[in-house]
Amino acid sequence: MPATIRKWHRWISMAFVALVAAIFLLQALTTPPEWLYYTPLPFLLGLIASGMYMWFRPARPGAAK
Repeated sequence: MPATIRKWHRWISMAFVALVAAIFLLQALTTPPEWLYYTPLPFLLGLIASGMYMWFRPARPGAAK
């Protein structure tokens, strides 16, 4: 399970970075609609959730086995 979460976290982070870079590029070319700035938020919430899981997982009793 932790390997799956780590892999999911990695892929979501790449999608998040690509989306933010695309927004910056679009912003340089034209004025994008306001709602476009909120599109990375679901990815960010997923990154926060999986990152906190990976951070606190070693603190659980029996996780070092």
